[in-house]
Amino acid sequence: MDKKLFIYILIIIIASNIYIYSKNNNFEIEVYYFHATARCEGCLKIESYTYSSLNKYFKKEINNGLIKIKSIDFLLPENEHYSQKYNFDTQTLIISKKVNGEEIAWKNLDKIWDYSSNYSKYSKYIINEINNFLKN
Repeated sequence: MDKKLFIYILIIIIASNIYIYSKNNNFEIEVYYFHATARCEGCLKIESYTYSSLNKYFKKEINNGLIKIKSIDFLLPENEHYSQKYNFDTQTLIISKKVNGEEIAWKNLDKIWDYSSNYSKYSKYIINEINNFLKN
């Protein structure tokens, strides 16, 4: 077999496998900040810390759609299902990993209130948790 033809076929096989791999491993991370309709200073601070941290450390991932951030009023009738699905009854931050649109894992970041008075600790906590979801 001609060496150029062999290299050409090899490139096609590798490119096909990369395409198939990327299509089969299509995942995204969604970060949900659930808040009540009436919002206190602490709730607004948590939301601000979340957006600030994610935009600082995951700007590329947000821009390419790998990470999505949503603030949701969980007390509105159309959003009540979230509190049942994720088992919460107060403001919280949930990270969710989806593969091909189907949720395969989620976690309630229940220590956000412990770190709400310290941006650096708060940011480190949520960044580490999101990185764990990206790796696994």
